[in-house]
Amino acid sequence: MEYPTVYSLFADRVKQYAGDVFYFRNAGGWKGISWQRFEQETYDFATALLSLDLKRGGTVCILMGNVPEWPISDIGTIIAGGVGVGLYPTSSAEQVAYIINHSDAEFVLVDSREQLQKVLSVREQLPKVRHIIALDPDANATSYGDFIARGNAQRAQFAPLLKERAEGAKPDDIAIMVYTSGTTGPPKGACLSHRYIINSVESLRHTIPIYDTDVSFSYLPFCHVAERISGLYNRLYAGASAYFVDDLARLGEYMLEVKPTVFASLPRFFEKIYARIVSDASTNVKDYFGGRVRLLTSGGAPLPLEVAEFFAAAGLPILQAYGLTENVCVAFNRPNNYKFGTVGPPMPGCEVRVADDKEILVRSEMMFSGYYKAPEETAKMFRDGWLLTGDLGEIDEDGFLKIIGRKKELIVTSTGKKVSPTLLENMLKEN
Repeated sequence: MEYPTVYSLFADRVKQYAGDVFYFRNAGGWKGISWQRFEQETYDFATALLSLDLKRGGTVCILMGNVPEWPISDIGTIIAGGVGVGLYPTSSAEQVAYIINHSDAEFVLVDSREQLQKVLSVREQLPKVRHIIALDPDANATSYGDFIARGNAQRAQFAPLLKERAEGAKPDDIAIMVYTSGTTGPPKGACLSHRYIINSVESLRHTIPIYDTDVSFSYLPFCHVAERISGLYNRLYAGASAYFVDDLARLGEYMLEVKPTVFASLPRFFEKIYARIVSDASTNVKDYFGGRVRLLTSGGAPLPLEVAEFFAAAGLPILQAYGLTENVCVAFNRPNNYKFGTVGPPMPGCEVRVADDKEILVRSEMMFSGYYKAPEETAKMFRDGWLLTGDLGEIDEDGFLKIIGRKKELIVTSTGKKVSPTLLENMLKEN
């Protein structure tokens, strides 16, 4: 690893770059936030946490959409020795209460009155929460502006403690916690270390590097491991700027304004773009992304073959990837080495093998540190040092990994044969 911790990466980048790093919508246009403000506000946020007695390893929950304050508060929490926990903006009040309580958070950040009311509606169920911080001023919460001002005013007093917390962090210390979807039970908090983050980003840079000249959007939820690692921290490592999308319905419009060079999304979005291009009988695919795009990536679900072939024929292959919260960087197609219907070869630093029952096993320096307060669940995820993904796959003669199903979704016939329904389901989805 070139950097031992997130703090060391952040400190190096804010010294290296000037100009604007984030952009957000303001008065019908885009307003920039400079690297200098990013640095100052992040340290002010960290100082405010320390002034309010954030303990080392204490958690801070972030219930916000894609706004610049998300990375500021996340990295500020890490610098102060805390652990950032993201919450989906679409979560119900009950789901929010569960994660806040389970993570033992004492601080909660919200970005809107709607999110604040969500937290306030379950306030009596959150005995450990000491401070609620809101971007929109409200009598029932500390305003974000006042919180930053508090940190700024006390920077000198808490400078020694901040230096101790930031520089004293170790690679294996937990930096963030990402909660799984909870489809098979209550959400589990996956503990991700500095080592996990830095190794993952460096693996990405050896696979599909982005540069400080690249421009991209931030619109996928930061609380998901993909946007946190391949989005936030990957852009930080590269020194690349990001435009925060305030309205997904206007993404197409923003595409023409911003003209991104890199675009990461989900299969459904590419299906919609494909349908529009075919409907318009257009021959210039790049125009639909603003004209400058050089890299398209997709994950989370299989990409329909006809969509993949269409974009590749237009000179813009959509590079499909595979990973999971417990090890986000597993496999990725490369710009000059991709294969339809696969998620690509293993990524640098990651070993992949397929067990006798077809389960995909992973071993790397990018594996999670365990589930928070769940040692038994953590133990179930490993066998002889290999991470058990629960996904079924095959590796072809060229070393490309193909996902063929989920282990828990196997159908056992009356003759005892195990059949995965995924192939048939994907064919139905494509129709």
